[in-house]
Amino acid sequence: MAEGRETDTVAGRPVELAYRPTVGELASALRARARSTRAGRFRRGALVWTMVVSTVGALLSTAGPGRHDTRWPLYAGLVVSAAYMTAVPWLQARRLHRLAERQGDICGTVDDTGVRLATAHSSAGADWHLYSRYVETPELFVLLSADKSAVGFVVLPKRAVADPGEVDRLRAVLDRRLVRADATEAPGTPRSRGRAVGRGAGSVGLLLLGLLLFFFAYAAVQRAAHPDRFPGMQHNTAPMSAVMLGLGTLAVAGAWRLVRRMTAMRTVTAVLAVLVLLAGGAALYCTGPMLHCWGSDRIAREPGGAYVCHDV
Repeated sequence: MAEGRETDTVAGRPVELAYRPTVGELASALRARARSTRAGRFRRGALVWTMVVSTVGALLSTAGPGRHDTRWPLYAGLVVSAAYMTAVPWLQARRLHRLAERQGDICGTVDDTGVRLATAHSSAGADWHLYSRYVETPELFVLLSADKSAVGFVVLPKRAVADPGEVDRLRAVLDRRLVRADATEAPGTPRSRGRAVGRGAGSVGLLLLGLLLFFFAYAAVQRAAHPDRFPGMQHNTAPMSAVMLGLGTLAVAGAWRLVRRMTAMRTVTAVLAVLVLLAGGAALYCTGPMLHCWGSDRIAREPGGAYVCHDV
């Protein structure tokens, strides 16, 4: 009986925290929030697609008729944009960290009534109705506000508790008062099954796209590869073929990434990916000997099999 009362006392005691946020923890919290909100996922998807389309356009410009007129700022802009997109969470975290540094160390408690945090210069408390869900990462608990975009969030590092066993108590409190943002992703839920079907279909679609790109890459160099049927100098399509080979490889890699955590689809995708990559290897076998003529407008194949570059 005494043991039961002691257990109830421990369960009812607030979880005490003491920490100072780091830039890495704040950046991780921002990424977790972006993954857990529709607005965050939309912004990330829009940025990724913008970069993909821009990169494809830049690659195609290097293989087109006006490739000699392509200016280097185009490629520099792509590199800068990609670096900025990758660094956005870290840059935001740096700004938040500067504010947190002025506050100093944070002490607080978490219990069934809410979250209470205090520093040397301020104190704040929030009841649970302000937060509707939370995200757990290997290092953090991130509380998300009830609005769809989760404008407000609280970062609770797991290292902030004195005893590692307190992490389980903190998780228990959060599970009682909030909903895990990834609860609908648990295996067996309708949303999880729907996402699995979508990932499988997307993987097959990317593999078909990769196969189609490899076919076009192979077809693009056939005139230069067969001088008996197409005598004389030919337009140098090897750069275009190389771009399509690269995009096809990216499509196959994307197909694998979609299903890398799905046991059954992972096996099927691996087999299909090998077959598609074999087709890509055949295209590369034809294109490879021509790539030394990347900057030339025309190309011709000599009787010995070597390719001669011509600038017109």
